[in-house]
Amino acid sequence: MVVSAFAVWGPSGVSVNAPPMRQSSLGLLAPWPDAPALAVIHPSARRPPRQAAVLVQLAHALLGARRKTETHSPSEWAETDLLLGTVKGSEAADRDFLQSVQERGNGFGSPSTFVYTLSTAAPAEVALALGLHGSLATLTAGSISGLSAVVRAAKHVGQGRSRACITGGVELPGRGQPTVLGDSEGEIAALFLLEPSAEASGRPTISDAELGFDPEALDRSDSPTATLLALASACAEPRGIGPVEIAGRSREGHWARLSVRW
Repeated sequence: MVVSAFAVWGPSGVSVNAPPMRQSSLGLLAPWPDAPALAVIHPSARRPPRQAAVLVQLAHALLGARRKTETHSPSEWAETDLLLGTVKGSEAADRDFLQSVQERGNGFGSPSTFVYTLSTAAPAEVALALGLHGSLATLTAGSISGLSAVVRAAKHVGQGRSRACITGGVELPGRGQPTVLGDSEGEIAALFLLEPSAEASGRPTISDAELGFDPEALDRSDSPTATLLALASACAEPRGIGPVEIAGRSREGHWARLSVRW
């Protein structure tokens, strides 16, 4: 299957179908470059939290870039699936909801906050905003949740279970919290659009996608966790004649790997 479009949003800005911009120090996401924060949120959305707003904006840019070269009808695009990885899930919404219960009493929890305690609520906003009717799921595999989601999505597309899939991950620590990618990277969101392979597509191809669980690796240190950045870099331009392998493991015992070929 091919990566037909990809987008990364980090402290240095947004890159779409281009090498991701790296930052020299820790930081939160840079301001969105060309639109108000909630400009592309679905009109019926209930003040979605930051994670949902980030996903909607990045997915909008991703699919917009692909549609410039699309050969599919709008109805076919509607069947695109969503499969995203997350380490923290809906932690921020959980915290906000519990705080409202603590402050106002058990019978006064905010319904508009409670809906976002589901880990699929944020990507569901993407489906609403972009008019997608395919399957939707999230998964967690520790620090390599995003890479694991890409591997699983690649398998789904390769096996014909998905016509196309938007996949990747987003990690958004709250103010004052450590960033997920450690001391060398700030927080990022990275999304990839996977489609079936086509001859002479001129696009990067994912192969040898595998994931698993190794109980003997429990409690070991994580491997470098900037795997989505590495994947975006490998998709940005050809590197030599051989494939680029992206691999990682988490201290919870999960591992994932794939190769990018041109």
